[in-house]
Amino acid sequence: MFRNLEKVSRAQGMLAERLRWLTPAEGTLASVSTRLKELFDAPVSLSLESVQVRPMAELRRFLGDPTFLAVLAPGALQGRAVLEVELSLAHAAVDQLLGGAGEMVGLRPLTDIEEGVMGYVVLEALKVLVPALQQSVPRPRLDGVARGVDEVSARLGDDGPMLAVHLHATLGQHGGLVRLVVPAAVLEAAEPVVESAQRRARLQADLEANASRLSAVRGWLRAEIGAAEISAQDLASLRVKDVLLVDALSARPDRGEPGTAQLRVGSGRAGRADAEVFVENGRYRARVTDIVLGEAGNPRSAGEEGSGAEEPEDFTNPELDVPPELEGAALDELKDGSDLLGDVPLQIAVELARVPVTAQQVVGMRAGQVLELNRGPGEPVELSVNGKVVARGELVEVEGQLGVRIIALAG
Repeated sequence: MFRNLEKVSRAQGMLAERLRWLTPAEGTLASVSTRLKELFDAPVSLSLESVQVRPMAELRRFLGDPTFLAVLAPGALQGRAVLEVELSLAHAAVDQLLGGAGEMVGLRPLTDIEEGVMGYVVLEALKVLVPALQQSVPRPRLDGVARGVDEVSARLGDDGPMLAVHLHATLGQHGGLVRLVVPAAVLEAAEPVVESAQRRARLQADLEANASRLSAVRGWLRAEIGAAEISAQDLASLRVKDVLLVDALSARPDRGEPGTAQLRVGSGRAGRADAEVFVENGRYRARVTDIVLGEAGNPRSAGEEGSGAEEPEDFTNPELDVPPELEGAALDELKDGSDLLGDVPLQIAVELARVPVTAQQVVGMRAGQVLELNRGPGEPVELSVNGKVVARGELVEVEGQLGVRIIALAG
């Protein structure tokens, strides 16, 4: 069905995605067009045509010769980018600014004066563009005009791929291409390290704009009220009626008491929602109090003190360091890869409840929203690892410590 499509590598896709976080706020192209319209006293429009990732060796394929080439310096970074204005469009712009009749001229190279005029046009566009960039993005400035592709190649270098952004521009009755070429190294160095409020707002706007696509994407929203650490080997040996000791719980559903919970979807690495849980009409509900982005607040990492996990009882002979039933066996017979599971720590979450949600509902979650958890006081809780239920149990107290007695195992 889809034939002769251009092949794009994963690295190329990631490079194009990186540009997404470096582009100015929505509506900036329209603002630049408005400023240029005032400058030329003629209708001006700019629209994005395409974005391509290609090797720097193909630079001549994209840039005209002769043409107008403005070299841009992104802040204090060493790399450079180049902005090309198609020669016919550049001539029309110069003619318009110098009071000409807007007639077409021959495609001769621009004179020094004409290049200076085009440099002024670029500066006026940058005055509108720069304030719309994220605060952590280096501010581009005009670093001169290049005379031909050879000079551009020398200033941009030949290593790595480049990203070419193609814009279509119209000035009065004239039209042409405006092209921005940015080496991959410049994009990588310029990408904001810390996710800014503008970046999050743009992502949120994209999600809301495409919310209808998310209505069919379904998953589980988990209300976690505690955690425990256990080895993979101990998890594999869990049996019904075993008790798993847990950290202090943030709610006590066995008593029907209110408390707090962390609401997570999927792996939970992207963030969570903090919530108050309470009983109303005999069922637990959760009121969202905050949306927390990132991994802050995830269950404790392996090896951290105070996890509350049970320590496996030692049945080995300390002199032989083997179980009694294997005393006297050949060493080769003792080798078993399953023993390595004892070094694999797992975080088990204690879930008050889990409810089905769509991705659209997750995007729309807000502080103050109340969610029905469909779980009553005294009902069993789930134990999950990485979002997958491994067991179901009931809360118990063992010598002053809280635990979960297993009543059913998954699978």
